[in-house]
Amino acid sequence: MIDPELMCFQFWKAKQIGGKPNMRIAYKSKPLFILCLVLIFTLASSPFAFGVGAKVAFLEAEGAVPVEDEAEYNWAEENYNATLIYPDNAGTFIDENGNSVELSDFHVVWWHRASSSEIPPIFLEQATMDAFMSFVEDGGSLFLSQVAFHYVFDLGLENLEPRQEGPNADHVASGIIAAPGEEDHPVFAGFKELGVDPAEGFNIDCYGHDSMCDFYPVGPPEATVLGMAYQEPHPQAWFGQVCPLCEYKVGDGTIIISGWRFTVFRSGDEGCDHAELMEKLHENIFSYLGTLAPVEAKDKLSATWGSIKD
Repeated sequence: MIDPELMCFQFWKAKQIGGKPNMRIAYKSKPLFILCLVLIFTLASSPFAFGVGAKVAFLEAEGAVPVEDEAEYNWAEENYNATLIYPDNAGTFIDENGNSVELSDFHVVWWHRASSSEIPPIFLEQATMDAFMSFVEDGGSLFLSQVAFHYVFDLGLENLEPRQEGPNADHVASGIIAAPGEEDHPVFAGFKELGVDPAEGFNIDCYGHDSMCDFYPVGPPEATVLGMAYQEPHPQAWFGQVCPLCEYKVGDGTIIISGWRFTVFRSGDEGCDHAELMEKLHENIFSYLGTLAPVEAKDKLSATWGSIKD
């Protein structure tokens, strides 16, 4: 006997990871097919399914978007209708119009920093750190990239201090390989359909990096390492020691950190052949974080991101 709930879940899950659902079973029974459609449209009304209702904030540290962060902000605004926010005073935030906002107004907060290798002092104020911790512990999703990667150490979530490096725009092709056992993590969904295998590694960047952080020469003891550095020829002498993509579970929430050459969208602006794969990685990250974020309705403009884009 066909389980209609299982059938519909498999249909929805296939759509979530960019696959093609098998409709042959559904068409064998018209009532089951209709039930499946009803359940799918019900799921689609939640912030989790296909991203309807999900909200994202792009956090900029110092009042204006510097050139090193422009490509990331433009991508977030274009793809997820991201709200640009800034720290106001310790523990408080405003949007670009000067309106007060709270981190909890959003499902996912993305702090990207590549213009300086230092964490700004306001982020080290206790009230600001408490605001971030409360947001995540209550179920929010936080994405920290490049120099913001370091913030897990400042928050006391990681005992190993990340490496901090200045710019190195060497224009050497580089990429990512899944950490052992993480090949099927949602951040790697759909890559095989694009002709690359996360278990074997593939390039995503041609620019190099602006200011950044990562874990080197050893991995973080408090995190789950999802992705490691990859450069051809493979392996190189240092291969397997750079850990730029990691995940932390904090209370009811999730933090993903990305560093090294993983979140460098200006690479695509310069015509990198691997730009599509970098975007795909970040679409997966946002889909994963959006799915984990709270269901409660927010009063911000919706972003569409729950299904991983083709």
